[in-house]
Amino acid sequence: MNSSRKDPLFFLLFLLIVGGIVYGENFYLNEMKTLKGEIRTLRTQSMRLEQQAREQLKQIDVYKKAIARLEQYQLGIPENEVDFYAWVQQELTKNGVRSNVVKPASAPPAGRSGVQIDFEGPYYEFIRTLADWRNLKVAVRVSSVNLSAVDGENAKGVAIIQSVLKKK
Repeated sequence: MNSSRKDPLFFLLFLLIVGGIVYGENFYLNEMKTLKGEIRTLRTQSMRLEQQAREQLKQIDVYKKAIARLEQYQLGIPENEVDFYAWVQQELTKNGVRSNVVKPASAPPAGRSGVQIDFEGPYYEFIRTLADWRNLKVAVRVSSVNLSAVDGENAKGVAIIQSVLKKK
């Protein structure tokens, strides 16, 4: 073969190789740009998901604390009427209010027990007793209170207190 024929053939082969390398380089550069964009998108999504996970963990902690506080505040139900009467009477005695008559309330709603208390004592101590009944660790409902003044500081009246009893 003639060297003059080989030169254009080598030159053409050289151009094909260089063209292929340039094409491959451009193809891979574009591919890298696309992949870098996808990586940026995935990082952004990852950061968003991590932030959401942190927020959800904070909410879970708040819920756990709220549930723990609710569990501490759960009200009990008196075992029987004697326990219920004793708790009601204990708050009166503790606050210096005298109970003249303690008797079952007439016709409490079904499933409830009621006690009627005729009382006499310092007005503000009876008001404190109402608050103490509310803070008992058993379910208590003040159904009605009739209050009248005896003198400047003392009052007398009738209170009806109700609670549900445990079913047997």
